[in-house]
Amino acid sequence: GQVNAARLEREQVEASLRQQLTEQAAYKDQTIRDREDEIERLRNQRSRLTTKLIGETLEQHCEMEFNRWRATGFRHAEFHKDNEVVDGSKGDYVFREVDPDGVEVVSIMFEMKSEEDDSASRSRHKNADFFRKLDQDRRNKGCEYAVLVSLLEPESELYNSGIVDVSYEYEKMYVIRPQFFIPMITLLRNAAENAQSYRRELAEIRQ
Repeated sequence: GQVNAARLEREQVEASLRQQLTEQAAYKDQTIRDREDEIERLRNQRSRLTTKLIGETLEQHCEMEFNRWRATGFRHAEFHKDNEVVDGSKGDYVFREVDPDGVEVVSIMFEMKSEEDDSASRSRHKNADFFRKLDQDRRNKGCEYAVLVSLLEPESELYNSGIVDVSYEYEKMYVIRPQFFIPMITLLRNAAENAQSYRRELAEIRQ
C-alpha cells in the first residue's frame, strides 16, 4: 500500500510538471505570435504611410505630388530646392505662392526626413531633433511657415494621427506624414487667403 501510494504521488507530481511545461510552452508560443502580429501591424502601418514612396525618395515623392497638382491649384506657386546656404544652414524645399498682383499669399519652408537616411538609421533621430534647424531655416529665408515632412518615429500614435502642430515650441511649425503634404499646403494657403487683403494693403504702403 505504501509503495502504491508513493507511485501515485510520483505520477501526480510528474503530471503536474508536464502540465506546467505545456502551459509555459503555450504561453511562450502565444507571446511569440503576439510579437509577430505587432511587428506585422507596424509593417502594414508603415506600408500604408509610404505606399507612394516605393521606389522613390521622400523628396521625389513631394516633388511629384506638387507637380501633379500644380496645374489645378498652384498655378501661381513655386516649389523648389533650397540651395542657398545662410549661416551654414539650408532647408530642403521652399514653397511660395503669389497672387496675380505679385503679392505673396503664403510661404513655407519644408524639411524632409526619412528613417532610411543614413544618419537617421544610425542614431535613431526623433522629429524634435530637427525643429531648431527648421525654425532657423524658415527665418533665414523669410518664410511664414515651417513644415517637417517626416517618416521618423513610425510607431508614434501622435505623428501617425495626422497634422501635428508644434507651434507651442516653435512658431508656425507643423509635422506631417507624406500623405498630408498637399492637404497641409492647401490648409495654410486657405488660412493665408483670409489675410490677403491686409497683405495687399501692406504691399501698397511699402510701394
